[in-house]
Amino acid sequence: MFCVIQKIQKKKPDLYGTRKEIIVTETKFGFVGEEPKTSYGYTYSDERFERPVLDAYKISIHHSYRENGKVKKKQWVICTMGYYDFIDSWYGDHYISRALEEKLNEMGIDEDAFHEMINAKLEPLIEQIESDFQQTEEYRVKKKQDAILETHRKVQKAFEDLYGEDTYRYCYDVFGELRNPEYLEKVIADKKIRDEYTRRSYEESFKRNYSNYSGDDSSYYITSQSNYTDDEKKMLHEIYRMASKKFHPDVCGDDGSKMKLLTKLKDQWEL
Repeated sequence: MFCVIQKIQKKKPDLYGTRKEIIVTETKFGFVGEEPKTSYGYTYSDERFERPVLDAYKISIHHSYRENGKVKKKQWVICTMGYYDFIDSWYGDHYISRALEEKLNEMGIDEDAFHEMINAKLEPLIEQIESDFQQTEEYRVKKKQDAILETHRKVQKAFEDLYGEDTYRYCYDVFGELRNPEYLEKVIADKKIRDEYTRRSYEESFKRNYSNYSGDDSSYYITSQSNYTDDEKKMLHEIYRMASKKFHPDVCGDDGSKMKLLTKLKDQWEL
């Protein structure tokens, strides 16, 4: 029993080559009464690379045997793959699993033996096809696009780990170009407010926990809390307004505990 790869010719070329460009998209939206924000995403151009190679390969398993003194042959066609199918997919994507099970039962072999037989025959062919494809302009463009998107994902994650989820796309596009410097300034300012609030909360908690403690070598005293400036209060009011929309019980579906805490913070901020 052995694998046979038969080269044939397709009548029509592959129409689904790599798209030639990554294009920045702009989407504007916002809540009622607010100035719309612009989100920068990406899509691909409609123009694709032509794939002119018409070669295709029929993969089958052959078995020769003797019956009543005569040589007989039997074959099982597994699938047919075009030249570019080897670039974009695995041969296992080109057959129906249930149909393969039936054929394996007829052959009398298990799936591991089947794949070992196929791979031994396909590996040299795949290596040659990939080597040829790597000389094309389509391959070079695809590698460049993959690198752009990989860098975009890493930079976006690092940015949002620092400044918060869903912030990067309002400042930068997929190529890392700053599109909205004003919104970037707002994102940075919002983080400063959060950091300052965290710092003050920690200090107040520390003072409450240790205000009555006095030891031989040290003492702790409560000092009055400094007031927020008018600019800080404006930013805190904006934070409260945005958070109240997100944490309202009708929106988040909880028991109202998040909104109660937010209201308590508003009172503490003296808004």
